Amino acid sequence: MHDSPRLKTLNDVRLLLPTVYSEASARTLDAALRKAEKLTGRKLSQLPADENAWYSEFRKIVWAGAFRGATPGDQQTAFEIWGKKIAATIRRTQAHLAQPIVVADESTAWDQIVDYAAGVENTVDGEGIRILPNMFSLSMITLRSQCRSLHPGALTTDTAFAALAKCRADKVTSLRNAIRAFNRLIREQNRHGAIAHLLPNAPIGPLPLLRDAALDWSRFTDDFLASRDRAIARAVQPDRKARRDRFDGRLGKSKLGSAGARKGRWRKIRNPDAARKAHLNALSWLIRHAFPDREVAYAFERIEDLFTPAIATRAVDAYIARARASETLIDPNETASAATILSRLQVLAERNGWDEDIVFELEDARFDRVDSYQTREMSQERAQFVKLVQRDPSVARAIVSGPRRLAGEAQLVFDDWDGFRTREREEALHLSMGACLLALQLARAVRSKNLNGLLIDGPDAELVRPLRDAKPWLDIHRGRVKNRRPIEGEIPERHWKVIVAWLDQGLPKWCAKHGIDFNDNELLLPGPAGVLSRQMYNRIWNRCVDRLGVPGLQPHMMRHVAATIWLAANPGDYATVAAFLCDKISTVEKFYARGEGAAAARLFAEALEALDPTLRSFLKRG
Repeated sequence: MHDSPRLKTLNDVRLLLPTVYSEASARTLDAALRKAEKLTGRKLSQLPADENAWYSEFRKIVWAGAFRGATPGDQQTAFEIWGKKIAATIRRTQAHLAQPIVVADESTAWDQIVDYAAGVENTVDGEGIRILPNMFSLSMITLRSQCRSLHPGALTTDTAFAALAKCRADKVTSLRNAIRAFNRLIREQNRHGAIAHLLPNAPIGPLPLLRDAALDWSRFTDDFLASRDRAIARAVQPDRKARRDRFDGRLGKSKLGSAGARKGRWRKIRNPDAARKAHLNALSWLIRHAFPDREVAYAFERIEDLFTPAIATRAVDAYIARARASETLIDPNETASAATILSRLQVLAERNGWDEDIVFELEDARFDRVDSYQTREMSQERAQFVKLVQRDPSVARAIVSGPRRLAGEAQLVFDDWDGFRTREREEALHLSMGACLLALQLARAVRSKNLNGLLIDGPDAELVRPLRDAKPWLDIHRGRVKNRRPIEGEIPERHWKVIVAWLDQGLPKWCAKHGIDFNDNELLLPGPAGVLSRQMYNRIWNRCVDRLGVPGLQPHMMRHVAATIWLAANPGDYATVAAFLCDKISTVEKFYARGEGAAAARLFAEALEALDPTLRSFLKRG
């Protein structure tokens, strides 16, 4: 079915030992061949794999002292046995390769291999050695599905590569793993006599990658390579150490030091070598896609010159066009591989302090142009929210009127604080805090991470109290927002009344209960050790939404509440929703123009007439 490889040297014989002999015998014969290399003074690749040629070389060997024996006669006998053993190895290996491959029905042959693998996987032989690893049959099933038209014995390097070229991109890794498993059967076919006649005589060789030509780093200038290595070294270095003051920390730790020390810290790199390789691969991806003519890229003097918004956009455009035009590559919206590479490039730019425009461009491309876990997470939350509304359309009324209801219940306790027990006071604090959180998310689409660390005082205050005729304002810098767009704007009066009730009445009582200095506090949600823990945050949130009769409403789903309610009253007004969510219009259209978002909008439109006036005014905000 294909030409069998021919033995040329003893090195070829040594490479085939695991295929022809058992593991123990192969080790013994390998040592015997190594001794031939030592005694003849020639490498195995220089000794011909011919029995007559071996005996001619054998007679020239000076063997004195190289073999053990009680007498000189015993030593000579050991030498002669060793020579015959190598000759027999050459003879048996040649006979193995000369065996014809049995031609059988392709489907039957694959079925026999799969059934055999399923029967012996995860079992041991008489010596206690595992015959095949667990789940080995799955690899053979994968190989059968991709190479069904070929007989197992016809799998060579060329035919395997042809199957790999036709394979779908998301199945390439599985096929490569299956080929590696099949090679194990070929090398150890002496242990698998039941299917040995179905296997090729020699293992499948290395297969090239399904990609364009590798980038030749040696073509770059020395200055560029030096800047590349410095940039990658900064990207994989450990966390920054807290800076010491001019007194070397001998005056003690500042009360504000713990909050400041967290800024700019990086997660520890557990495997620096793997991280370097990943960054190098990401750089190669950027250059290969952005520069069809690589001579242009080879002329760069610094790696910083590669990191511009224009080059990043060109690389992403080329990747998307290439993936959509290819029959084997997956659509960029269905695989997160590009998102992983863009994330690596973003980390490289951030840790080297390069221009923030390239950081934002890479992040926008990762979130909006290719598939990422963030987009899948948003889709799942949106679907969950639609199911919630489908079960009960009055959910909209409960959500919109929720801050006012929760604040009213808390106010009853605040008005007669000393007349209530500790448990009732704690519940009132939780209701007031939950009302404030709901009001903020209805006023502006703020993510829970931003709410949990919101600053209400100090030079960087994000929740700004009104002075004189001013209006209450929310101002969150884009550096603290996931999509790098600032969240800023007026807080409507109806929501501000709920928020100020927490600030003036609930927050002082909360600080007193937890031993927090209210005068020094700068946080909307303080905790005993700084920012309120996410566990407590979620516990209070869940208690409040349960109280409103909307169990299962997650904090992040409030963004979808605002978007779907607005689109229900103003169909097609994606620009307003994009401005409200601090997103791109294309992103809003993608998530709310069809599918679950459109379904939720229709459901809200049907329920609008039954909602209270609070929602009517909410829909008319400017």
